[in-house]
Amino acid sequence: MLMSGNANVLAVTTAILALYLCSISAEARDENPVFQPCADAKIQRRDGFTFGIAFSDRDSFFFNSTQLSPCDSRLPLANKGAQLAVFRPKVDEISLLTINTTTNFGPFTSGGLMVAFAGRKYAARSLPIFVGNSSYVVTSFTLVLEFQKGTLQNLYWKHDDCSSCSGKSNFVCLNNKDCAIKTSNCQGSGQASGSVDCSIGIQLAFSGTDKHYAVLNSWYEVSNLRQYSLYGLYSNLKDSLTSQYDKIF
Repeated sequence: MLMSGNANVLAVTTAILALYLCSISAEARDENPVFQPCADAKIQRRDGFTFGIAFSDRDSFFFNSTQLSPCDSRLPLANKGAQLAVFRPKVDEISLLTINTTTNFGPFTSGGLMVAFAGRKYAARSLPIFVGNSSYVVTSFTLVLEFQKGTLQNLYWKHDDCSSCSGKSNFVCLNNKDCAIKTSNCQGSGQASGSVDCSIGIQLAFSGTDKHYAVLNSWYEVSNLRQYSLYGLYSNLKDSLTSQYDKIF
């Protein structure tokens, strides 16, 4: 039976659409079976990737003057009451991770510093970064995960040199690097009875290459966006610190 011209076009269009949808499904599929932050993974773009953030004091992250991964049992994290947050963002997508501090968690009551980490053989970990103490709390961070051939090599924190809070009387610039708010203004357990939600927001980006040597570009995108307010991209976050102070992130 012969097809009409319109039927031929429809058949071809349907086939192309089916192939396109299959390619989207394949690209969006998470093929990383590793869900433990202390296990090694080799990733590709659009996989999920699990990593952790540990909160404790500085000494808890060091053994014989050497910083170790929080996965290392030689560290006294458990004995010091360290707190742990685990995330699984999609590789090479810009993500905003949040940690609620208005309930049972206050950063300075858990040591005041945090370290991001993942993996066991390579034991990648960030340097400890200040979160808060009885005087000030930092609520906005940028974390970059650097991969080589799909294996995590490094995690590092990026600072904006207080450009996002310049001229804002509600903020204090700590060490010319981080915008902070007085802890007395924060609400939540372990903090003063203030009215401001001082939950932690971590903007996450990726750099390097995946296991197929595809370049991870999200850090480049974030670095270009940092001069602008990112609040509009995350308008579903309610009562955030940034919305209470001129919606600056």
